[in-house]
Amino acid sequence: MQANIMVEDSEGLFEKSWAMFLIQKANANDLDPFIVYELIKIETGETFDPELVGPPTEYGHAYGLSQFMENTAPWIADMADLPYEKELLFEPTYSIQLAVVYLDFLYSEYENWDEALTAYHRGIGGLKQYQEQNGHAKSWYAIEIQQKAENNRSLVFAN
Repeated sequence: MQANIMVEDSEGLFEKSWAMFLIQKANANDLDPFIVYELIKIETGETFDPELVGPPTEYGHAYGLSQFMENTAPWIADMADLPYEKELLFEPTYSIQLAVVYLDFLYSEYENWDEALTAYHRGIGGLKQYQEQNGHAKSWYAIEIQQKAENNRSLVFAN
C-alpha cells in the first residue's frame, strides 16, 4: 500500500522497486517511510532523477536521489557499513540507504524532525546558524516534508 502511494504520487517516476526498498530500510530503522520519500521528492525537485547533479555550491555539487555532497557521503557510507565511490551516489538503492542512515543519525541526535530535517537540508552547521537567526528549526523544508508525509500516512489509513 505505501509503495503504491509513493509510485502514484510521483506519477510513476519513483519506481515501485525503489519504494519497496525504501519502506524496508526505513522500517528497519524505525523511520517513517513517507518522511524519507518526501525528502527525496523535495531533493530532486519532484523529478526523482537518480542521476541528478545539483547546482554548484561552495562545497561542490550534490548527487543522486538523496542529493549527497562528496564531503558528507563518505562518512555516512562508513556509518552504514557501505563502500563509497562517487558513482554509487547515482544508484537509487544506495542513495536511499544513505538517506535512511543519515536521517536515523540526525533524528537520534536531535530527537525531533524539525532539527533533523533542517540539518539534512542545511548541514549540521547550517542548522545551528538557522536556529540562531530564527530561534527555532521549523524551516520550510522540515514543515513541508512532515506535512506531506502526514498526508500520505492519512491515505494509507483511509484505504
